[in-house]
Amino acid sequence: MGFSSLIKSQVLASSSNYTQGRKGYKICKITPHHMAGVLSGAQCARIFQNPSRQASANYCIGNDGDIVGCVDENNRAWTSSSSSNDCQAITIEVSNNKTGGDWTISDKAWNALVDLCVDICKRYNFRLTYDGTKNGSLTRHNMFANTNCPGRYLQSRFQELANTVNARLDGSSNPVTPSKKSNEEIAQEVINGAWGNGADRKNRLTAAGYNYDAIQDLVNQKLSGKTSTPSKKSNEEIAQEVINGAWGNGADRKNRLTAAGYDYSAIQDIVNKKLGVTSSSNKKSNETIADEVIKGLWGNGADRKNRLTASGYDYNSIQAIVNRKLQ
Repeated sequence: MGFSSLIKSQVLASSSNYTQGRKGYKICKITPHHMAGVLSGAQCARIFQNPSRQASANYCIGNDGDIVGCVDENNRAWTSSSSSNDCQAITIEVSNNKTGGDWTISDKAWNALVDLCVDICKRYNFRLTYDGTKNGSLTRHNMFANTNCPGRYLQSRFQELANTVNARLDGSSNPVTPSKKSNEEIAQEVINGAWGNGADRKNRLTAAGYNYDAIQDLVNQKLSGKTSTPSKKSNEEIAQEVINGAWGNGADRKNRLTAAGYDYSAIQDIVNKKLGVTSSSNKKSNETIADEVIKGLWGNGADRKNRLTASGYDYNSIQAIVNRKLQ
């Protein structure tokens, strides 16, 4: 189908950074990402013109709301660390309006994202469903890889995005308010980063009709390890949640796991094993690692390079095998 009529321009990705066709899949999903930087649509799109980037997106939305086409909708972009998801999804990179923190985005970028999602849903005849799992038609990068993408701010607005787009599809500008969740459910979403921080969290919870103080008390209890011992999850379960991005990174991850009463070192060991980080005496072959890269187990771009190098692998050698396998 080419590109949406909403695009400002086309800045096409290198043919080395996407797959021709969609392997027979129908387009029935949308996956928004964040750029982890303040860029125009064209600036982001030009990154994907580097044939060694090994990443792309169907669209890039700049900080000023400009929409640029990068990979024809008929083709699968390499965006979400999941072949199955990317074969079914239109993927969209969205600029932040400042770096760090919750990785917020501008109102112009948000409005452009809504407009583009409405256009995609109309043309491919589907609605946005967001249930926090891979089964919905609105999916996230961190459902498929250990990454902070799409950033806390954008992730916290995924349900709002679905509601707003669906309202537009129904001919209304007012999104339908979903059934209210329990304070316990919302507290867990807050811990998972879905409602932002500080005053932004308070404002958004209050606007959604929740008692901020009551929910914050539950959050504090959960993070200080005051939940009952029988409800404590196994280290294996927590390690999988870490991989899914539910516990943050670095010092933040360590502090949150420790505050919740978990052994950080023991869980991190399980995480390392699940991600294939092994000792030099038990290293996997480059061919095996290349297959894992293709499956999305090692992330993308600089993140992939850093993780492979940190695990003692030759990034260039493995990337060359990946390129050969994807031809």
